[in-house]
Order: sequence, then structure tokens, then C-alpha cells
Amino acid sequence: MRSHEKIILGLFFADEDNLVFDHIRYSENFSDMKINDIKMLSYRFLGPVFLTAATSMGGTWEIEFIEASLTLQDTAIDEADVLQSFFTLNSSEQTQEGTTNLFALISTPYTEDVKLISDEISKYIHPSIIQSKIVNENLLGERFDFNRLINSELERGINLIEYSLGGSRKAYWEEEHKYYCVGLIEREIGQDKRVSNLYTFDKDDPLKKLYLNYIPSYYVMAILPDYYENLINETIKVYDKKGIYPNIRNIKLKYQDKRVIYLEGFTFEKNISKSYGVILVEQFEESKENKYLSDYKKNLRLILDRHKDIKESLNLINPHFTSERWGTISEKELNRIGLILDKSE
Repeated sequence: MRSHEKIILGLFFADEDNLVFDHIRYSENFSDMKINDIKMLSYRFLGPVFLTAATSMGGTWEIEFIEASLTLQDTAIDEADVLQSFFTLNSSEQTQEGTTNLFALISTPYTEDVKLISDEISKYIHPSIIQSKIVNENLLGERFDFNRLINSELERGINLIEYSLGGSRKAYWEEEHKYYCVGLIEREIGQDKRVSNLYTFDKDDPLKKLYLNYIPSYYVMAILPDYYENLINETIKVYDKKGIYPNIRNIKLKYQDKRVIYLEGFTFEKNISKSYGVILVEQFEESKENKYLSDYKKNLRLILDRHKDIKESLNLINPHFTSERWGTISEKELNRIGLILDKSE
């Protein structure tokens, strides 16, 4: 097992009524106030999972995976903490009573074998919780204490995950899919600067109306990168990790046979982080405009390294996009996206 001082590790379970239970590793030296802040992480990380149920178009989308790169950005600190990876994994299961979510929060000094941990969560820990609940309800009836069961299962699950940490990330064969880009998000973040804009099709473009059926909503996709990047940064701070800052790299969502990926690249210059991210829909019909993830990664790097202006950037990513900016920071801007871009008629 790894030292609790060197990792961030939590396992959160939301039942069919969205009641949240958690088991989180943290230092015994933390103050009560800091421990209370850590205990609130489960609700905050699961928040957008519940949000997709409330705001998605035509279904509840599952946020499967979030990954951030961690970079050293405070050179004034003598001993910066070493964390190589920060990622979350979510397993959703449908039961007769509704949907349950099992959400893992993991950050370690290693790159980690994400697929191994994902399989443990989705194929063993989560099914074990559901099956144990069914068996105990049938055996014990009104004497069944779910709180006791879930606390025991989460402790057992987090021990299994912790035991698996430290394995290097492996390359697994999987079928390569093509994707179509339905949105570009531009972000700049500095000490006194915060910019975030969405670019996509014209609001009346038939392509916008077509692809709206294949994403949760533009409103949801617009808030996810900024929300999770800020939350991961706050998590790093509450755990007293110093000198490092997260940049979102990847967010994966699914609903039935639909898949959406948010892929982002960034540069850090003069204390300003500048990033471009693409909202990608897995190919559902053949088109020369569908590209592999590697093509989008290359294009994002090209935009950032060559400092292309927004018109050139849009043309490179999807020539059907307009240069109209849709702000994604204020509530007023986000409501405008919801009212106009998410309008299907």
C-alpha cells in the first residue's frame, strides 16, 4: 500500500435517491476544518453527474472519465509535491429502483494503469455493492442496515484500489474510432485574467441541430472543463500539495450507444495558461470530416505552438464553425447558450 501522505484517493457512492456515501484517504494531521472540506469533495465531484440528468437533451449522460495533467508552476517553492497523474473514474449502473454511481478520485506520483483500476471499479466493486444490497435486503428485511454495508464495501473497495496503485500505464489494444468536432473551447487563465469562449456552428445551421442530438447539451459541455479544472485545483490545495497546477486533458461521456470526448491541449507562458479544447462526437456516419483523436491532438498542438488566430484555428478544426463567441463563464452567458444553442427547433 502507498503512503496516505503521498496520494489523493477517494471512493464515492451515490444511490438511487442520489444520497452520497464516501470513503476518503487523508492525513491524520489535518485539521477538522480541512477534513470537512475534504468530505465535501464527493458532492462537488458528483455534481455534474447529477447535472446531466437535469439538463441533458433526451437522456442521462454518464461522465465516465476525467484526466488532468499536473505541471510545476510555482518555482518559488523549494520542495514542490510530486504528483504525476490526477484522474477520476465513474461507473454507473441501472437498477430497478434507478441509477447508482460509483466514483473514484485518484492522484499519485505515478502514471497508473487506468484501465486496470477502471475494470476493478466497474466489474467488481460496483457490482459487489449492488449484489450485497439485494442479498441483505432479502435476508434481513427491515433489520438491514445499508449504511453499515456501504461503509464496509467502500472501505474494501478503496483498499483494493490502493493495492493496485503504482503500476505503470499499459497500452491496451482497442478499436480506433473517428470523431466529428461540434465545438471548440478557448480558455486563458492567469492571476488577473480569465477568458473562456465556445465556438461552434451558426445557431440556425442544420448541422448544429443535427449534432445537438449527440451531446448532452452545449450548456453542459461548456461548463465541464472550467468546473473540473477549478475543482481539481481546489482538491490539490486542500490536500496541501504545493507548486503544482492542473490542466484538463480529457473528459469522456456516454449515453447508450453515444460517445462524446472533450480533448484539450495547453501552453503555459508568462504565468498565463492558454488552452484549446474540442468537443468530439463519435462517428455515426461516414464523412471525410471525421478524424482520429491523434489528428485532433496534432491540430490542437499546431494551434498552440504556432499561435494561430481564431479564424485559422476554427478553419483547421471545423470549417463549418463561425467566429461568433459564446462566453462560458458567467451565469448570464451560460443561460444564453442554453436558450439559443440548445434550442432544437
